[in-house]
Amino acid sequence: MARVRFSIFFSVFVAMVGLMIIAPVMPPLIRELGLSETHSGVIISLGSVAMAAMAPVWGGLSDAKGRKPVIVIGFLGMFVSYVLFTFTMYAGLTRLISGGLLVVLLIVACALVGLFIPAVPSSAQAYMADVTDEKGRSAGMALIGAANGMGLVLGPAIAGAFALIGLIWPLYIGALLPIVAMVVVLLLVPAHKPVIQAKPPKVSPFQKGVRLYLFAGLATMLSIVTLQVVGGFYFQDQLSLTTQETARMISFGLMLSGVAMIVTQGLQMKKPKWQPTPLILVGSLLLIISMALFLFAVGFVGFYAAFFLFGIGAGLMMPGFMAGASLAVAREQQGGVAGLVGSVQGISAVIAPILSTSLYRLDKQLPFAVVAGVVLLMAITLLSVKNKPARSQLFTNKKD
Repeated sequence: MARVRFSIFFSVFVAMVGLMIIAPVMPPLIRELGLSETHSGVIISLGSVAMAAMAPVWGGLSDAKGRKPVIVIGFLGMFVSYVLFTFTMYAGLTRLISGGLLVVLLIVACALVGLFIPAVPSSAQAYMADVTDEKGRSAGMALIGAANGMGLVLGPAIAGAFALIGLIWPLYIGALLPIVAMVVVLLLVPAHKPVIQAKPPKVSPFQKGVRLYLFAGLATMLSIVTLQVVGGFYFQDQLSLTTQETARMISFGLMLSGVAMIVTQGLQMKKPKWQPTPLILVGSLLLIISMALFLFAVGFVGFYAAFFLFGIGAGLMMPGFMAGASLAVAREQQGGVAGLVGSVQGISAVIAPILSTSLYRLDKQLPFAVVAGVVLLMAITLLSVKNKPARSQLFTNKKD
């Protein structure tokens, strides 16, 4: 069991690193290629669209074909995609290709990365649901959340370290890691029979019991992406910082949030009785408090406290909505619901950058106020809906 958990953790970690390792080097690489910021936005956005579209597909395939084969296919596809992406970048930097062909190849390569990456977290989340009981589901999802958080923190750090050798070096690591992870999965994860033998029953995002947790997931991921996208602009404007000072502050703040998220989820793994609803509600409260601090704090201490509380809140909400969605469906639908959770993350990555920057142009405080409003609306909705224990005894530990 321990080796299965490690394999799931490592798989999700590598998938997140594969996603995050591109972000820090993409802007300078795009400028080295002589392309514009608009090109960068289109390339990244289409990758996110591919993630949102394919996550439910991979989740459903894991129900029908088994978790392990889909994870292996995901890593193999990531490797091929990264090789194509890296080769295209190299060809562009050495002027072997340029212009429209370069842009098209970059779009295709990034879209392929987005296409294959969700195969791993969707299947891994469903696998965790397979190997945990109802009482331990939140703790199991906390392990996946910790892997996400660690990838969120270490992905940019790995990119920054290897970028000291050369801007394209992080992409080499991005191509190597999926192969390492694939070997780990092949060696350590036991063969797991498909949970269904016929066509998998579809899970609708509007299905009763599921939609509320998808809403919680959307609120959580919108918060995270919004802070990543407009945080630097906001702190530079609020504190009159130089570009270098802003980069240092946002890097340290996001690292602080990531560490708080990892520690929070580590504690949850030791407290398996924590259930989805209280996790989401307490996390929502902390997220709203952090948004208030971002809006009204006047110095570094206040902003860093906001980052720390934000990390704790997100660290509670992520396993909360993943476990809640998992417990709301039958065993045969675990892959499907995991895919929907992955799709919500992809949709957030598409919506949040456009929405947050548009709001910022109107008023620099609007993005944080809107995020707080969305989280508050979600929490009120969660409190107002009468959740019945149902099949999974979601909110109680009573036995039949």
